[in-house]
Amino acid sequence: MDVIGPDPPIHGKGHHESAAARRADSAQLVRQWAILRLLAGSPRAFSIKELADQCNVSKQTIERDLATLEQDFAVVEETEGKQKRLYRVDQTIRALETIQFGTMELLAVHAALAALQPLIGTPLHEDLTSVAAKLRGFLGPRHNGGLDAMASVFLPHARGHVDHADSRELIDQLTDAVARRRVCRILYHAAWKGTTRQHRLRPLKLIWHRSALYVLGCLGDRRAITTLAVQRIRDLDVLTETFPVPRVDLDDHIRRAFGIFVGPTEEEVEILFDPDIAWRIEERTYHPDEEKARLSDGRLRYRLTSSAQWEVIPWVLSFGPRATLIRPATWRAAIAELLAAMAPLYREVPP
Repeated sequence: MDVIGPDPPIHGKGHHESAAARRADSAQLVRQWAILRLLAGSPRAFSIKELADQCNVSKQTIERDLATLEQDFAVVEETEGKQKRLYRVDQTIRALETIQFGTMELLAVHAALAALQPLIGTPLHEDLTSVAAKLRGFLGPRHNGGLDAMASVFLPHARGHVDHADSRELIDQLTDAVARRRVCRILYHAAWKGTTRQHRLRPLKLIWHRSALYVLGCLGDRRAITTLAVQRIRDLDVLTETFPVPRVDLDDHIRRAFGIFVGPTEEEVEILFDPDIAWRIEERTYHPDEEKARLSDGRLRYRLTSSAQWEVIPWVLSFGPRATLIRPATWRAAIAELLAAMAPLYREVPP
């Protein structure tokens, strides 16, 4: 399967602007994160112009971001420079002076680390581990021993995850490129094709899916969103060239995916689940727009709109004879062809 997904239709401005207005400005949050990253990574203070140049936005925008970081989160402070205002990370981090951690809150940190075991080797996991270590530093041996005992309640269990340990620097660079909207030059290996090619990438978001890290972005001059597996990026150069945020609703793009990939054509999908497995479908949410209904004979009818044939079909087949894809007809034909190809492999016992 190609991890470079097909081109989805791009919605115009009128389609998504009202929905975007109801949500928090994700671009603003990413930009504020980039500002904190710049300030935290340097011992010196920055002027508004320097920050505006780094983030490729106006000085007025930076001033609003700094006001938010200073007033709402108390992590940035203003200091006097030579005839201009300078900004740096608050040296005392005032907010932390009022925070108290209880035992259950510390336990929650350890539980989160256990759940995020697939992130081992990434900058995010290292930072979370550092947070846990600093919190433990305030506790004595007796309390740490008790915390260890409580933390043992949660058992790390990761299967099928991608080991990103060798990609730490690449992930760090990619994260920075997303935050600063920097164009990247990547060398990408398309596993199912067996080809390795160079691309210009405008990275938009990083997303975790089934214990692997993906980047959503646009290749070359294309407006369509492409999905790339980070572990298949063989080389990455972050260029000085910046790019404007494309007018595309990323939240809507992900919402339309059954898993993580979005195709060019959406289909009305209907699946029937036998009564003895219907409960399993009822107790979980597989798609935000799914529809479920119990029939009089106990079967469950499952409906959704999706373009991800290559993700829905393996999901249906995972239930064996207890699930039947009703429509679309082309997907049914694909399943029939797949089963016909598989049948000879199981008629005889292999040597």
